[in-house]
Amino acid sequence: MELKQLEFFLMCVDCGSLGKAAERLYTSQPNVSKVIRSLEEELGNNVFERTSRGLRLTPYGKSIYDYALNTVKNANLILNSRSTRKKNTLYISTYQSNSISNLLVNLYKSHEDLNIEHRQGTVEEIITQVEHGISEIGILYISQKRINTFLSIVSRKGLEFVVLGKLKACIYAGPNSPFYNAETVRFETLPKLKYISGLNDFFSVDDGIGHISLGPVNPDELQSVVCTNSEHLSINFLLKTDLVSIGMKFDYPKKGQYKIKNVSIEGDDSYLTFGYVIEEGQKLSEYANELVTYIQKAIKP
Repeated sequence: MELKQLEFFLMCVDCGSLGKAAERLYTSQPNVSKVIRSLEEELGNNVFERTSRGLRLTPYGKSIYDYALNTVKNANLILNSRSTRKKNTLYISTYQSNSISNLLVNLYKSHEDLNIEHRQGTVEEIITQVEHGISEIGILYISQKRINTFLSIVSRKGLEFVVLGKLKACIYAGPNSPFYNAETVRFETLPKLKYISGLNDFFSVDDGIGHISLGPVNPDELQSVVCTNSEHLSINFLLKTDLVSIGMKFDYPKKGQYKIKNVSIEGDDSYLTFGYVIEEGQKLSEYANELVTYIQKAIKP
């Protein structure tokens, strides 16, 4: 059970409707519905009754309300009582990326007194970690379809998003994929492939593949057969099966350690906005600034 599920549950109780809860959470009503549905599926019981006047707790929902309230309160106490950051430490959150991993290794090699505290997660998790001061900087990319909603939420949370560039969307393919040696892939080909994707994330390029926002593709036609937040599992599926994944064309180094290639998706609208989030008005630390410089050089054409 995730903390976010309980937070959404409590907000729905407080507001009495999915729409009002979405407004307070700075997200969409479908996303709130999805999170509540996943909570109910995990618990094996409905927590709400949908009525003409809005949401009403079921008897089971009432029985877990106090538990959820205490859990969220205790989690916030832990977050707000974190110790002072250690010196010579870069606190960073990022999406899954072998390229970013390589750049962090290079940063460490140039500063042998450097400590790195790295978290990998979805866009929503990265935003939360920067918002609560767990990470100084969060590196991520956003689909064009979600960018306006994303910027609104970031602003309301007291954060800012610094754009580093717009990069081409691609599929990642291993040796068993028929597209391993291809230069590009057409939009109409995407529904014919099977995917390994990240866990559902409202802001991601694929939203768990189910709501891909690139080009004229019907989301229901895409086949996501494996969902995971494990980079090791993703890499093994790409190397040993014909599954592909969707991501951003960011190669560093140009010849990676794995036999996985990226294949550009054709089309003028197949681009992703790449950048980082940070507390509004906050200057980057020496280490974060140096990492951003590394990234800018790596994505330069």
